[in-house]
Amino acid sequence: MTDSILTTIKLEHRKVSFFEYEINIETPSRNKAIEQTEKPKPKESSAQIIERVVDEDKVSTVKILYLAANPTDTKNLRLDQEIREIDAALNQSKYRDRFDIHSQWALRISDLQTQLLRHQPEIVHFSGHGSQASELILENSQGKSQSVSASTLGQLFSLLKDRIRCVVLNACYSEVQAKAIAQHIDCVVGMKSGIGDQAAISFAKAFYQALGYGRDLNKAFELGRLQIDLDNLDYSHVPKLIADRIDPKTFVLVK
Repeated sequence: MTDSILTTIKLEHRKVSFFEYEINIETPSRNKAIEQTEKPKPKESSAQIIERVVDEDKVSTVKILYLAANPTDTKNLRLDQEIREIDAALNQSKYRDRFDIHSQWALRISDLQTQLLRHQPEIVHFSGHGSQASELILENSQGKSQSVSASTLGQLFSLLKDRIRCVVLNACYSEVQAKAIAQHIDCVVGMKSGIGDQAAISFAKAFYQALGYGRDLNKAFELGRLQIDLDNLDYSHVPKLIADRIDPKTFVLVK
């Protein structure tokens, strides 16, 4: 009887000792893991932050908002052909799946805020008429001309610049408007004088084709101008790129 009791006590003691042995083995590794978890992460440098943001952008979609206005009391423009050429150029490009185009036709002043708020695009493209008084010509409720000034456009983009990285004003006499917008947006394209309908289309097609192949914005702009010459159209000097906030040679939308 006594031997049996002693045996039981010894076995129980061995179990306890074995349990304690396991605790002693695992505890240090857990403590080490906790220490590693609790160590504060080193702060990212500016270069690392930029690199991370660029890497995140690589998997994002670039949204293009195409705005068009051709009031009934103005010269008819081939805006339908322009959007067709832009869409085709992007669809045939290397990064075609990275671009998403939304359009608003017969654009009214009341539509501007709505469209920018709804779509939150990276690129805003306006096609239509501009005036020598530094205005863009939109439509009123009757489809007639209604102008919007450069200063008003500047105020609009200062308030709704959230995601917008580039604005293209493919309209005659839009350089002043482009400069007003460029105070708030990194890259803006405007036209310093009148430009022919076909030249405007040629520029837009080549510009977006280059972006679709991952070229920087400066190169896309220059290829757009070159396409006007390749098509034997005398307007390659008209498009102007305003980029006072960044170097457009480092501006790449997709990689």
